[in-house]
Amino acid sequence: MSEKRTKLFDEWAETYDDSVTKVSGFPFEGYDQVLETIVRLTEPSAGMTVLDVGIGTGNLAGRLTAAGCRVWGMDFSTRMLAKAREKLPGVELIKADLAGDWPIDVDLTFDRVVSAYVFHEFDCETKVGYLRRFADQHLAEHGRLVIGDVSFRSVKARREAHRQWEGAWDEDEHYWAADRAIEALGRSGLVVGYTQVSFCGGVYVIEPAPVDRG
Repeated sequence: MSEKRTKLFDEWAETYDDSVTKVSGFPFEGYDQVLETIVRLTEPSAGMTVLDVGIGTGNLAGRLTAAGCRVWGMDFSTRMLAKAREKLPGVELIKADLAGDWPIDVDLTFDRVVSAYVFHEFDCETKVGYLRRFADQHLAEHGRLVIGDVSFRSVKARREAHRQWEGAWDEDEHYWAADRAIEALGRSGLVVGYTQVSFCGGVYVIEPAPVDRG
């Protein structure tokens, strides 16, 4: 991330939880429901290994640890990680920037890779590249990625929301359009399911396409 974005998230750490749970409308309408949907589609069980990409203050990770999962958390913000450490002292935290080096052991794989409200920082091509990399390098056999974010059913729905919420829209961010994202992920060899949770929040379940062993 740029120095500007890093500073923004470090400063946001103190008020992040209130800003995502106590404010209605775009972009965090249905925030708690999005997290609960991620957990449901993760199908957590005791001992399941999970990597939370962009753990932030630990809101999603806390739900997964409560379900018995062994969670690792990755984030680029030092202050967000400090908040996560206060809440979740048993979680393994990794300071890393998706746009930089990933200091995750190449042999370390996870039953699930999850994320909440992170990937809208990147354009569609970059999203696909990162998700393909997680699937190839850090997903255990029969694993899946479960990604919740600011997302709309279609390019058309995103365009309409942009007009309605122009004052709150961050033009530097790349909010998902499910129709376009599913097509792009499919071209990269990933199979995708999608659930629209609120008008601006959705959850993707992403798995590698089955290998044809002929």
